[in-house]
Amino acid sequence: MTEFKFDPSTISVPSGKVVFFLVNAGTSSHDMTIRDSSGATIAHSDLVSAGDSFVFTVDSIAAGTYTFFCSQPGHEASGMKGSLTVS
Repeated sequence: MTEFKFDPSTISVPSGKVVFFLVNAGTSSHDMTIRDSSGATIAHSDLVSAGDSFVFTVDSIAAGTYTFFCSQPGHEASGMKGSLTVS
């Protein structure tokens, strides 16, 4: 995570328990929020301070297409989002 992007911005994972290793290489705090196609939030990580990392575990995620983004004000609008495909 950096200002204002996720790398990679496209992630594919199998359904079930998923573990994301979040590394904040930016200069401001970021998080990772996952939303389904209806716009509902299904998971949200802790806020990761600049230079820190965090293991974000989602215990159960169903097959489908999701959007992930940083929920800090203005970050998603600045392009800090991506696509998550669960098969």
